[in-house]
Amino acid sequence: MRKKTRRCGSLCLAAVMAAMLAAPVQAASLSDYDEATRTRLQDQVLEYDEIPALVSLYNPDMQQAYVRMEDSLSVYRNGMTEYKNRAAELDREADKASENGDMAESMVYKTNAAAMRSMAKEYKKAVERAESVSSTRSLMQAEDTITMYVQQMVQGYAQMESGCRIGEKSVELAQAAYDSAVVQSGLGMASAADVKAAENSLQTAQAGLRAAEEGKNAMKQNICMMTGWDYQADMTIAGVPELDLGQIESVNLQADTEKAINNNYELISIRQGKANTTVTKNVRERSLSEKEQEIRISMTSLYETLRQKLSEKEGADAAWAAAQKEREALDRKQQLGMVGRLEYLQGELAYLQAESAKQAADLELRKAYEEYEWQVTGISVSGTAGEQ
Repeated sequence: MRKKTRRCGSLCLAAVMAAMLAAPVQAASLSDYDEATRTRLQDQVLEYDEIPALVSLYNPDMQQAYVRMEDSLSVYRNGMTEYKNRAAELDREADKASENGDMAESMVYKTNAAAMRSMAKEYKKAVERAESVSSTRSLMQAEDTITMYVQQMVQGYAQMESGCRIGEKSVELAQAAYDSAVVQSGLGMASAADVKAAENSLQTAQAGLRAAEEGKNAMKQNICMMTGWDYQADMTIAGVPELDLGQIESVNLQADTEKAINNNYELISIRQGKANTTVTKNVRERSLSEKEQEIRISMTSLYETLRQKLSEKEGADAAWAAAQKEREALDRKQQLGMVGRLEYLQGELAYLQAESAKQAADLELRKAYEEYEWQVTGISVSGTAGEQ
């Protein structure tokens, strides 16, 4: 079962989270999903396609945002009800005073009642502001941003796993080379310097593997906390699926750019900002123009990055196909006793490196596509594909 999570806000900018006002939406609940999906979300495996739901359901920053939302609405609604009730009481007192012929006292009660109703209206406005579309949009923006970060963390974790496999094979190869050097030294075929060099190579490989494993474990802990597990949870992060290239074929830069401009959270905020004077209107129009131009430039850059990553993937696929053939040939030689242990380990390492390069290209392409799509959705993306 999912454990209680520790607080984690490392990926959520304070400014973004502080902007999350109350909204007329309810926090996500498992009851929103069908039984099959609920079962998947509650198992001990994080599947890549589950990330949006896990962030929505369990991310501690989003949970805190919804708590603040409920707290704010409770304060406003309670205040509105209190002042309404107080105004009604004062109206009754005014009626009693009027019935008793004390018109002056009745007028005082009526004046105070009017003041109470005025306060109730102010609280009502506060509730309406808290439940506004802009506040809902702030929550959506924060959730989308966190989801994008978690996706990229899981992609980074996948690459770290590959690095650990390479590190393990590097240690195995270095150990075999060291063992061989020791044997050769005993036969007078290698010097003490040769043995020392092999030992140093082994220690370097071991240190590299430790560093890779520490980095992978740290990334897993962050992913756990961002998706609702305890940071030391015994859970599995599934591999990142390869992107369907058909999704890239449907990309239309011109149409997507217009969608990005219409959907951009920052642009919408600027459009909705008050501008009561000529000066403020001019400032708003200038801000709109500059932001629209920024989005157009960003969309073009993201599109170019996407095409570049597609080309790189095609090259990596070709290299991977060649590496598979070399591995098959190596296995046949090994079965026939035509290759020594060191040579075979070197071939295995080369194969793992080619496999890692293909995976890296796949992940970079997915990241480029997802950043493009996030920009279309409304998130301002700087175009970071290739900067894991």
